[in-house]
Amino acid sequence: MTEMLFCYCCRVHHPKEEMRLFRTRQGYRWRCLRSIEAASRNHGERDAFGQQQTALNREISRRAAEHNWRLRQIAET
Repeated sequence: MTEMLFCYCCRVHHPKEEMRLFRTRQGYRWRCLRSIEAASRNHGERDAFGQQQTALNREISRRAAEHNWRLRQIAET
């Protein structure tokens, strides 16, 4: 089984082969190659990547909240 690491930038688990240690103010953190490459592009492409990632994170959060709501409804019955 492939070892998975959490990317602090896009907040998703990726295979270790797709990750690199990246220095931040808080120390070294794992970051995926996709986010590193996106950061090196021009301003417009970086903004588009950020907006896409924000939309993905919102959808994940919405689904988790909906799932938790359903679990609470089941527990109440």
